Amino acid sequence: MSGYQFCHVSTFSKKGNSSNRSASDILMESTREPGHCDHVPNPLPETLLYGCSPMDVLPRIDARIQEAKAALKGTGKRIQNNTHVLEGAVFSHPFTPTDIFEDPAKKAQYVAWVKAQANFAIKEAKARGMEVVSIVEHRDESHLHFHVLSIPVLTAENPRLDAKACHLGHIAKNLAKDSGMGAKDQIKAYRKAMSGWQDSHYEAVGKHYGLTRIGPKRARLSRKEWHESKDAALQLKEQLKYKSELDLKVGNLQKTIGNVELIVDENTSLKKKCGDLTLEVKALRSDISDLKLESGAKYDDLVVRANTAIDEVNTRVNTIQSKLDEYERPASSYTP
Repeated sequence: MSGYQFCHVSTFSKKGNSSNRSASDILMESTREPGHCDHVPNPLPETLLYGCSPMDVLPRIDARIQEAKAALKGTGKRIQNNTHVLEGAVFSHPFTPTDIFEDPAKKAQYVAWVKAQANFAIKEAKARGMEVVSIVEHRDESHLHFHVLSIPVLTAENPRLDAKACHLGHIAKNLAKDSGMGAKDQIKAYRKAMSGWQDSHYEAVGKHYGLTRIGPKRARLSRKEWHESKDAALQLKEQLKYKSELDLKVGNLQKTIGNVELIVDENTSLKKKCGDLTLEVKALRSDISDLKLESGAKYDDLVVRANTAIDEVNTRVNTIQSKLDEYERPASSYTP
């Protein structure tokens, strides 16, 4: 994959004006409505990647505006028709529709980039107080791209649903204005903030997919230098891929080492338990031996005592029997 990153984000009001398109115009362009996509020679239906259809975004904006107006009632604040209530971001890829149609490998690379870029766009918008409600892809222009459509989240910090209050460029410009800077410095602050926004997307996604941060015209590169830059981007991509694979292997190795250490600890514990049990068995055997000796001595003593008792009983029986014999002797045999 080679080429440069292109991403852009703008905010829109429902009303629109001569210098800024309306929210409805942006939404209808996203769905390729006739009269709203004249820059596309042969429009094709959009592909919905996330959330709702762009045509369902405006009712969501209206519902959120009504919620905000109810919360603002009695505060003296209001939401005007020129309040920017929609944010539209475009992320373009250097591949053409023909590239991914003819080359399955490029298609797989493009699909992976779309997934990574869209996921990061959702996360990044949320961090700024925006909710991504729709993502649609277009494959009917010179380069593949997708649109991310977001609306402000109603919060205490943003009660008027002002999308500009969540746009890094407008935030920086307003801060510069509040600090007393002139118009030129305000524009510089805006551009610097948006350059930072571009950097964040490049660091999170672009460089991992072989894209350069800027194109040849912006960098004023010769054709040779531009190709060298693209080659460097591809090398960076491969290096990052290798590092990721190496980190995974290191992580797996550390996990294996941890498991081995756990097994060793368990083995040591089991050995200790086995040793303790062996000592207990020896002690029990000793107790059994002592009991055998003790019970043997008691048995012998009981036998002796029993035999003595038996002898005594036999003696008494013989004595009694002798007396009985005398009483039962015949009278004729009596001799005075």
